[in-house]
Formats: sequence, C-alpha cells, structure tokens
Amino acid sequence: MQQGGGNWRVFSWKGPLLWMALYYLYHALGMGWSSNTGFGLFDLEVKAAFLLFPMLLWILPANQALDPSLAWRAFTWANVGSVVICLGAAMWRFIHEVYLREQGLLPEDPAWTNHFFESRFSFFLHPSYMAMYLCASLAMVLLKRTGPQPHPWLDQAVPALLTLGVMLCNSKMGWLTLAAVLALALLGNWQDARLRSRLILLAAIGSALFITLFLSFPTVSGKFVQALSATGAIDPTSDQSSALRRMAWDSALELFRREPLTGSGTGDIKDDLMQQYHEKGYVHAEAKRMNAHSQFLQSAAALGLPGLVLVLILVLLPLFIAFKTGDRSAQVFWIIVLLNWSVESMAEVQAGVVFVAFFGWLQAAGVPVNGSPRPALHQQIPSPA
Repeated sequence: MQQGGGNWRVFSWKGPLLWMALYYLYHALGMGWSSNTGFGLFDLEVKAAFLLFPMLLWILPANQALDPSLAWRAFTWANVGSVVICLGAAMWRFIHEVYLREQGLLPEDPAWTNHFFESRFSFFLHPSYMAMYLCASLAMVLLKRTGPQPHPWLDQAVPALLTLGVMLCNSKMGWLTLAAVLALALLGNWQDARLRSRLILLAAIGSALFITLFLSFPTVSGKFVQALSATGAIDPTSDQSSALRRMAWDSALELFRREPLTGSGTGDIKDDLMQQYHEKGYVHAEAKRMNAHSQFLQSAAALGLPGLVLVLILVLLPLFIAFKTGDRSAQVFWIIVLLNWSVESMAEVQAGVVFVAFFGWLQAAGVPVNGSPRPALHQQIPSPA
C-alpha cells in the first residue's frame, strides 16, 4: 500500500507481526479439514486482530514511528482504575453482607471474605487475564516506559495498587508473573540506587502481604493445596482448577498424538476436546467446555505440528530478538506472554488476542520513550513509481 511519503513497509521475519499474520492465515487454512464451520468462523473472528494489526502497520507512514509511552500510560491508568473500582465494589459487598449477617438474614459462612478474591474481585474479565494486564502495566511503570507520574505520591501508589490487584486476582500464574516482573525490573534498574531501593521495598512489602494473605485466607492457601494435589494421578471427578487444567492438557496431547501433522482443524478442535473429555470421564471439564488451557497445546491439537511451530516462533522469536538488542521492555512483555500462554489458551479469546496483537504492533511501529533508535522490525523499500 503506497503512502504519501512514497514508501512501503515490508515485514521482517524478526518481528512478531509477520508471524501473527501467518498464524492467523494457517487457522484460515485449517478450515479446509474442519466440519464445524460455525465454530471455525467464530475462531477466525476472535483471532482477527492477528491479521488486522499487521495490516495497520502498512497504513502507518514508513518515515514515521509511534511513541508507545502514551498507549502504555493509558493502559496503566485503566488498570489502576479497574483495581480501585474492584476494591470499592468488593468492600461494598463485604459491608453489605456483614450488615445482613448482623440482622440474622444470612447464615454464618467462613468464606465471607471471598468478595476480595478471584472472579468476585475481578468482575471486568477473567482474573488470569486481569493479572496479566496488571503485571504488564507494572512492568512498564517500573521500567519507566510510561513517563513520570503527575504527582510524586503516585510513584508509590500506582505500583502498590497494581501489585495488590495481582495478588487479589488469586491466579497462580499471576503470582509467578509478578515475581518475574519484579526480578526483571530490579535487574534492569540495578544501577539506579534510588529506584533499586524502591523496588526492593516494593518486593519486600509485596512478599509480606502475600504471606499474610496466604496464612489468613483459605482462598489463597487453597490454591497451593490444589496445585500439590494435582501433581499425582488425575482424578476425573475433580473440579479443582489445577486438576481440570491437567485434564485439559492430557486431552489436548492425546489429540496431538492422534493427528500430529494436521490436528483436529480450526473448526473441530472444540468438539474433539469435548469428545476426549467424555471418553476419559472428565465430567467437569466437559461440563465447563474447557479449551486446552495452554495456547501451545491448543495450537498443536488444532493445527498439528505446523500450528505448534508457528505459535512458538510468534512468542519466542521476538523474545530472542529483544534479548539480542537489549530492549528491556520487549523482553518483559514477551516473557509475560510466554508464561501466561503456557497455562492459558489466551489466543482463543479477544482479551488475549488484542492484548498481544496491539502491543506487538506498537513495538514494531514505535520507538523507546527515551527517543533512542529501536532496532528496526520492518524494512523500507521505495514504492513503485
């Protein structure tokens, strides 16, 4: 597509956008061996951002670049606002329930604090996705990719609210991602004595808060009990999240072994997973109509080895390039994606697809906040006369 500047953009194999587009197009090709065209078309609709954002880069004039700090700043404030709203709503429900109990209108229930955890806390979207968003925002704040805060006290409040939000989402991968973000931010800012001290203090306060929550609330400690219990033999009748995830992985692996080259097909993967759950007696996984709960296994089961290779390249190649070029923000972003895609099929819902497609596009089209040149993820060639 010709621009006013007379240049075309050609994607390099080193950038994420080319692989996003190929990943999407291979899903479209996977419709060729699918019988359930309805679900296949729905899946293509969900993943459409993987094709739309690469196309949007063509529209951007080749001699211009975007500053990602504005988008990350808006994203961060939206996340801070969501934490405040969720905390306020949880507190209101908690106070209302206490009042009803005092009036004798509700029976005693040891789980009355659940308003502050998981889906009752994160009512805008699934808690695993909210935790991922919060971790990404926290990373960009700590790596100074969102610019200075308008007031000095916000330098302390914003990271604290984001950290608290991750903990209350009660997502095991959210906790692990939070630890990774804090470690990488500390490593990246080690030479800055002031920021290093703040990060150590934030990590210490966060650890103390997490230990307090773990010791005080069964909702939090129960996550570890579930994870440990799921390491043994699979209990087909279990409805615990860790056990259900193992059932989903087991079923997806079985489908991959059955059709290693083609997979089930874009449209048939859901039906085939349900059939596997039924045959194996995974009653709760079937009732919940669970996906594979790992994007890598989901892609392997749906599209076989080519799908698995494409999704691995999509995530691992930008991560490798980020380490090679020393782009700290891109490193942390793709590590967050890698961790979360390992245990959630995040490219099966728009909350995961748009997040990766938009910020992957922003990395390809943007420059660092400090204005230093970013290694090109696209090339420029003269347009035809």
